[in-house]
Amino acid sequence: MFTQIWKGWTTGVSVVFTPLFLIAALVQPDAPGNMLLAVPLVPIIAAGQGVLIGALVCLGLKILSFKN
Repeated sequence: MFTQIWKGWTTGVSVVFTPLFLIAALVQPDAPGNMLLAVPLVPIIAAGQGVLIGALVCLGLKILSFKN
């Protein structure tokens, strides 16, 4: 279950935010130059978030199983 949550979150966030960051970096004239360097980091950051969210969901389900 952890793997499904982690991969789903990483894919979803990457698909949504990578094009948005790329468009923002290329279209806005006042965007900082290092914003293009941040575009490849979006999937890495999303993977880290996915690991944390997957761990929290699995921990919550484990705690609920102890209560029942």
